[in-house]
Amino acid sequence: MEVTKTAAIAGMEISEIESRIDEKQLKQLMEKIRRAKKIYVCGAGRSLLMLRCFAMRLMHVGYDAYVVGDTTTPAFEEGDLLIVGTASGETTNLISIADRAKSYGGTIAVCSIFPESSLGKRADAFVRIPAYTDKLPESDDNKKNILPGGSMFEISMLVLFDTMIMPLAEEKSVATNTYFARHANLE
Repeated sequence: MEVTKTAAIAGMEISEIESRIDEKQLKQLMEKIRRAKKIYVCGAGRSLLMLRCFAMRLMHVGYDAYVVGDTTTPAFEEGDLLIVGTASGETTNLISIADRAKSYGGTIAVCSIFPESSLGKRADAFVRIPAYTDKLPESDDNKKNILPGGSMFEISMLVLFDTMIMPLAEEKSVATNTYFARHANLE
């Protein structure tokens, strides 16, 4: 297997996945982000890593964004937004976190493959990312891609978040070349 050829195929598959994401769902999520007092993200495994990247980008453009579980994360309050990323929408601890956020008067946004999942049904905003994951049986909604595991879901979520940040930054008059003004400088 040639690595560069496989990477090119993966890039095409990611592009195909991104093209099938519903723009109306994205606009609804972006509106929830705009209206939130604070934004919290949560996920598990590699999905959480993609959400950490999104929290950083949100911070770069001026939003108060936090990762659930970090020791410096403040209390969740009414008017806050929780963004959950999970391929299956059935991760037990994420369901618990979403229920708790809802009990505090928060808004829940979910990025997942399955809108009818437990988390999908709890969502105030839902973005379907039609990507494959090895954890679930292959079906019309879950077609095998070239990368292993949940890579296509995770990478598609990262690309989606990085492109979604661009109009959010523009609305706040933050140029992409100024992100580093808010980036950590003690590294």
